[in-house]
Order: sequence, then structure tokens, then C-alpha cells
Amino acid sequence: MAISGVEANSVLSDLSIRNQPESEKSQAQADKDMFMRLLLAQIENQDPLKPTDQTDFVAQLAQFSSLEGIQNLASTVEDIGSVYRSSQALQATALVGREVLVDGQVGYLEAGGRITGMIEAGQASGDVMMIIKDASGQVVANRDLGNIGSAETPFSWDGKNNQGEVLPDGPYSITIEGTLSGENEALVTSIYSRVNSVSIVDNQGGMLLNLNGLGQVESSEIKEVR
Repeated sequence: MAISGVEANSVLSDLSIRNQPESEKSQAQADKDMFMRLLLAQIENQDPLKPTDQTDFVAQLAQFSSLEGIQNLASTVEDIGSVYRSSQALQATALVGREVLVDGQVGYLEAGGRITGMIEAGQASGDVMMIIKDASGQVVANRDLGNIGSAETPFSWDGKNNQGEVLPDGPYSITIEGTLSGENEALVTSIYSRVNSVSIVDNQGGMLLNLNGLGQVESSEIKEVR
């Protein structure tokens, strides 16, 4: 069954197509209007002896509806992404002021504080020594930790040199050395550091943590929060 120009105009009316200036419409609305104009032109200029099949007409409308649905879905996904990023930002603020455990040997000694960390599991050793160096690489203290088992082992330095004098605040490196298979080796460690601020770096919610006196680390590097 052919659809007349009058009927086509009725369809346009039912679909609420408004004849507004293009400058006042969104790109999506402009695309809809263009599609309907082309469809109407096709109907009005069809060969009277070979009118457009009603099935083809309905199929074109269905195709348009499907395209519009995909566009709406994309908009919904973008909205969800925006909510996710906002949620990540709120979670990030909860890290400020707390301490995070990150792989490494450098910690920041705060005034009157101490540097703490963990010796990674699976490194049972004897004659374990903790060696502390200042920012210039000078050894300022050492501690005998004895023997450790294969479990994860905490360690702590009180911020004092071997004479019991309190050292100034700042970054210090802590190396844990022990005997493994008869060889003296540096053990794998992690250090606790305080989070001063958090930066959101991309649209996927990626975060950089700004650690007190130590610079930035990615959120994926965090092993523990306390």
C-alpha cells in the first residue's frame, strides 16, 4: 500500500518533528529531521506505477528507530561514566591523610615520627640488618633484626641514629639485608607513606597519589591502606 504525501505529513506530525531553525537544534535533532525529510521526499517523488512497498517504508522507520536507540544508549553510557568518575573522586578524598603501603625502600621521616614498612613474604633469612641512609647516601643508622621467617614481616625505624640522637625530618632509604642461600642479599620491601593529595588524571578515573615528600605514585601501586 502506497502512502500519500498527506499521510506522510501526518507521520511527521506524530513523530513531533518541529520546523525550527537549525541553529536552535542539537546535532542529534538535526539528524532526525534530515532523515525524515529524505524519507518524505522519497515518498512524494515515488513512481505512481511502482509505489514504495509499505514493508520497505516500515523497515526504514525501524532502522531509524534502532539508530536513535544506539545514540541514546551511548549517551546513557557516558552519563554512567561521569557518575563513576565522580565516585572515584569521592573515594580518592578518603585517602588524604592516611598511609599507604607501596613497594620501595624510600620513606619520609616526619618530625617526631618513624618510618615503617614490610619485608615481603617468602624471604626467610638469617643475620638480617636494617641499614638507613639519608638523602646524600650517607649511612646514618643500622639495626640488627636477627632472623626472620618466610611470612611477611614488619619493620620500623624510630628516626634515631646509632647514638640515640633524633635525626631531622626528610626522606631516608631503608635497605634490609639478609643471608639467602648463603649469600648476603637485599630483601624486597615496601614502605608506608602518608598521602597529601590525590589527582584524577584521566576520564577512566585513574588516580595519582601525592605522597608526603616523595612525589607521585599510581593508585594501582597501593598494596595496603591504613
